[in-house]
Amino acid sequence: MTVRLPVFGATFLFCLLLLSPLTGSAEPTALTDDLSAASLRQAVSHSINYLRRQPKERTIKLCNGLYSSGWLLESLQSFSALLQKHGHTSPEFRQQVRQQFTICAAASDEKLLITGYYEPEVMGSLTRTSTYRYPLYRVPADLVKRNGHLGRISNGKLIPYWSRQQLTEGNQLKGLELVYLSSPLDCFILHVQGSGQIRLPDGNLRRVHFAAKNGRPYRSIGRLLVDEGKMELAEVTMPSIRAYLAAHPEEVERILYYNQSFIFFNWGEEEQNPAGSLGEPLTAGRSVALDQRRYPAGALGYLRSQKPGLDNMGRITEWLPMGRFILNQDSGSAIKGNNRLDLFWGSGPYAEIAAGNMKQSGQLYFLIKKQRQADN
Repeated sequence: MTVRLPVFGATFLFCLLLLSPLTGSAEPTALTDDLSAASLRQAVSHSINYLRRQPKERTIKLCNGLYSSGWLLESLQSFSALLQKHGHTSPEFRQQVRQQFTICAAASDEKLLITGYYEPEVMGSLTRTSTYRYPLYRVPADLVKRNGHLGRISNGKLIPYWSRQQLTEGNQLKGLELVYLSSPLDCFILHVQGSGQIRLPDGNLRRVHFAAKNGRPYRSIGRLLVDEGKMELAEVTMPSIRAYLAAHPEEVERILYYNQSFIFFNWGEEEQNPAGSLGEPLTAGRSVALDQRRYPAGALGYLRSQKPGLDNMGRITEWLPMGRFILNQDSGSAIKGNNRLDLFWGSGPYAEIAAGNMKQSGQLYFLIKKQRQADN
C-alpha cells in the first residue's frame, strides 16, 4: 500500500479532519490539463500494465454502473489511443473524450479533502557515525501475516508486532540496519512518506522503498498537537510540525511514539520512481492514493483543485487553479472513505513544499468508456 503510508503521505497531518457536505456537478465544465502529455502517457501506461495482470471478469463499480476489469482496461487503452492521436490539450481530444467516455463525480455529496505526499531527500550513511545514528531497518524475519493480520508468533498464536516505541528502544531489529540518518524526525518522515532518496557522504544518491509495516495502527501526530492545544488546526503543516519539534526537543520521543505504526524498507531501483500499492511506479502530479475499497484500482480520473504558487524564496504566495487527469495508483493507511485523496508530488523542493502544505478541497471525477462503443 505493498501498502504505503502517505500522509503515507505528508498526509498524516490531516487524516482525522471532519468534512462538511458539498454538492458537486455531474461532470467538469472543462478538461484542461496543466501537466505534460508525456507524464500522462506514462501514468496511463502504468495503470494499463497493472490491469493486464488482473482477472478480466472481475466486477467493479463506477459511475453508477457495473463494469468488468477488462472493460476498465479497454477504457484506458482507448484513452491512450486518443492521447497519442490528438495530444491532451487539443479541442479534438476533449471533444472525443466527452463523446466516448462517461464522466461522473466520485462523491458528489461530500467535500473532497486533498493532501499530498512526496519522495523526500535526506542525508544518510551506510555506516553508523556520531552524526548518522538513527537507522532505517529491513524487514524482520519474525514479522508474519496470517488471515490478513500482521504480527509475530508467540506460543503458536499471532500477537501484535512490536510498536514504534518498543522497536526504537529495544533490541529486536539489531543487525537489520539498512542505512543511518541524522535525526529521528528524518526517519519518521520517511516512514510516513513510504519512500525517499538518501544522499550519502560521497554525494551518491540511493533510493529506499517501502517493504513492510508492523501492522500497528497509524495515528496522526498533527492531530495530537491539535488535541493537546499546541497548535490550531489551520496551522498544522509539515513545516510547522518540524518547527515545533525543533523548538521542543524534550517532546520529540513522546510525540513520535504516538504513532505506533513502523515501516521497514529495502533499496529501490536508482532510476525508477517509488512504486505505489499497485506495484507500478508512481508519476509525479498524476498518481493519487485513494481508498481502494471505494474506487477501482488503476482507474482514470480528472481532478480539480488548487496548487501552491511560490516566490523566488520558495514561499507560498498564492494558490493557483489546478486541473489534470490523474490515475488511482496508490493507497494509504490514513486515506479512508469517499472524501480523501492524496496526490503524489514527486521529489525536489517544490514537491516538498506542495506536499507539506496541501490541504485543499476539490472535485474528483472518473472516466469510463461508454458501453455502446463496444459495438462500433
